[in-house]
Amino acid sequence: GVAGKISFSCAPLDSAELPESGIVITNPPYGERMGDLKNARELCAALGERTWKNRLGAYVISPDAEFERYFGRRADKRRKLYNGMIKCDLFMFR
Repeated sequence: GVAGKISFSCAPLDSAELPESGIVITNPPYGERMGDLKNARELCAALGERTWKNRLGAYVISPDAEFERYFGRRADKRRKLYNGMIKCDLFMFR
């Protein structure tokens, strides 16, 4: 009964259409396999700014110990997990 309430999209962050309410769930590149750490941190900063500005929650997977610093706020909850062989955290912002 939730199919009408969930939408999936793949787009560059600067052109992504974000919902008016809800939670963004993402596994962005974090410089381990794709790109570099500097670009990953810039992307996380932009994601933090867009979700904060639009008053959206966000669930983000990242191995970066300084993720919250670049995202711009502290997570409400964190869960440890592995993405393949990479030790990560799931940062949950409400």
